[in-house]
Amino acid sequence: MVGGKSNCEYVNGSNRPYYHRRCKGKISSTNIDSLPDELVFDILLHLPSEDIHRGARLVCKKWYNTVRTRNFRCARLRNSSIGLLIHSSGDERPIFLTLEKGRVEISKLSYKIPGRVWTSCNGLILDYEVMKDGIYLFTLNPATKRCFDLPPFISRSDSSYDYSGIAYAAASMEYKVAQTFSSRLRYPFVRGCAILTVGVDKFWRRVDTENLSPTGREILRGVPLTTEGYFHWTHREGTRVLTLNVDTEIITETLVPNGYGERTKYYLSTGRSLTLLIACSEFSWDVLKMKSETGEWTELTKVGLKARKCEFEQFFRECCGPLVQPSSLVIKPVGWLDEEVLVLNAFPTLVCVLYKVRTQEIDFVELDFDDDDLNFQVHRIRM
Repeated sequence: MVGGKSNCEYVNGSNRPYYHRRCKGKISSTNIDSLPDELVFDILLHLPSEDIHRGARLVCKKWYNTVRTRNFRCARLRNSSIGLLIHSSGDERPIFLTLEKGRVEISKLSYKIPGRVWTSCNGLILDYEVMKDGIYLFTLNPATKRCFDLPPFISRSDSSYDYSGIAYAAASMEYKVAQTFSSRLRYPFVRGCAILTVGVDKFWRRVDTENLSPTGREILRGVPLTTEGYFHWTHREGTRVLTLNVDTEIITETLVPNGYGERTKYYLSTGRSLTLLIACSEFSWDVLKMKSETGEWTELTKVGLKARKCEFEQFFRECCGPLVQPSSLVIKPVGWLDEEVLVLNAFPTLVCVLYKVRTQEIDFVELDFDDDDLNFQVHRIRM
């Protein structure tokens, strides 16, 4: 204050202006603590995950406690964007494809993900590192860059490892990781499954698989698909689905409906449920949906794009030029956007076809990658 005496003094006796100052005069009642709890909750709910982790939760104790409550985390999940995380082996920065208010949005994420993403749940990614004495798993929150190491799945000379997955148990509000393995004590190899609760268990527990048929047990060698509260193991040429209930830790075996045994199959998770797309021709699929609780299959829709083949060929000529012949492309389903848009990849290009199930509209997206070795994973953007 020029020409007068300031009524403020610096804390800790410092004369540096960026220190917090304590004023002797009248203190305004408008401050962070005076905001209603409902308003604070709503403000924090709409902040990006990075802003919450790096700044907002550090503002005061009230904000810190708010973002750690169960109600806040559940509200963030309900408001989170579920879509497809698309990862290329030649680029550590993935692309996120999602449906927002009926519009498809595509963005390249700011964070990097080394290696290949096999499984994701509520925004958490399960990653692994292979060491001499075994496989070491850890969970990664890409938005906050926080990792959590899991107890090692100790390697033994009588076992080899397949794949792992992560899912959320709603009843206990805990995350669980499942790991499949093969025993070498006898031939043919006997496949099994182990599970642990993240942050609770120090050792892996065996899942009882005695009720599975020999054919069904072989499916455990694949990468699990995660839906709400369940793991699913499938095989593209098989007729069975294995489903592990995350809460009860009971695994069951379900048959694919009759009449589809010999056709090419694509099993896709929507994030909420498991779907099965059965090829009828090069450009058409029957779409079935499984109820995880009972294993019951229902027909969801039919996707027929044969009449749009000319549109496909014209776009690929304009996009890819003479290097790619439309007749050599393989159109394969790779994921869903909120069960409303089916995403198909035109292999071996970087082009994705977006098919809106209700309106039967199609659109094309060319992915910004240098490598066509693509991985598609259901993912949520959350805190």
